[in-house]
Amino acid sequence: MNIEQLINRGAEKYSPYANGLVNHLPMAQLALYKLTDSIEIAEEYTGYYLERTNIDKVKEDYKKVDSIEKCLGKRDLYESCLELIREKLKEEDLDVLVSSILNRYILGLSSGLFHTTIRLAYAIEGYRIDNGLQKEVERALAYYVTGYKEGKLFKKKIPKYEVIEKMSKLIENLDIKEIRESDMSLGKKLKFFYTNKKFLERGFTVKGNEDDKVKSILELLIPAFYNTNNIVMLHTITGLQAIVTLKDYFANFNKAMDIFTTNAIVHILTQKNLDIKKEDTKIDKTWEKIIELVLSSKNVHTIKFLYTSEKLDYLYNIPELKYASNKRIVNERPSSI
Repeated sequence: MNIEQLINRGAEKYSPYANGLVNHLPMAQLALYKLTDSIEIAEEYTGYYLERTNIDKVKEDYKKVDSIEKCLGKRDLYESCLELIREKLKEEDLDVLVSSILNRYILGLSSGLFHTTIRLAYAIEGYRIDNGLQKEVERALAYYVTGYKEGKLFKKKIPKYEVIEKMSKLIENLDIKEIRESDMSLGKKLKFFYTNKKFLERGFTVKGNEDDKVKSILELLIPAFYNTNNIVMLHTITGLQAIVTLKDYFANFNKAMDIFTTNAIVHILTQKNLDIKKEDTKIDKTWEKIIELVLSSKNVHTIKFLYTSEKLDYLYNIPELKYASNKRIVNERPSSI
């Protein structure tokens, strides 16, 4: 058994959708394998996950489609879209198709709490290990298309040193606060913000290069997460790592980062318990010690968050992510997936 066989064995028969939610298994398998270099650990977790999660199986009978556009945002056409993508790849290079779909539908980067982009990034990382995981890239592309939900792009750009101040003003804005603290669903709050002209004018992205953009948005997202252990905050950080992983596929990575920044700010502004005050994040533990701790966790989000944080810290030197990962594990209550 190798990682390609482990992922493809299950993912070919299971949908990305899990009883209205998300099938995290292929991502957890890859994360555990790369964190531990152990196929046995990834395989053991596979059995645990499958016993406790109701994942939709792929349909054997499904409607045929003749264009990607007809599948856009239609989760019931996942199998149809997957077949179409595989037909296209008989004549088209995989990297070209990934780039084409990402750039054509770039406003969908945050679809489904960033899950579609996250799965595609994991698939690409797996493909770099073993090209037999091209099948997983194909499945992830079909998921990206069928799970598509359109976000927006803020037009205002601010320097990195103004990010905390400007975000604090958004948090305290009475109109925004009323929506944030309401009992509306996440989807309704997102729709309100994305269709509100005044809000779109208040929002911002960050001027500068890749490092400026990544580090500035993490200045907001990391404390927003470690202060609350909120699952929406967590996914904005794992979503960021996905964008970075897919960097070479974007025609304009700065634009992709600005779209991500817009979507991440909107998502965290939907949450009642938003708090971006900073703590003392000094920690003596090494990543190796924290990885040892996460192996005792069965929570798929904890596993994926650790994987994301270790990678982002390596790329951008952000030790606060080590603190956030450790705090997630220490505070974790025994739970199922």
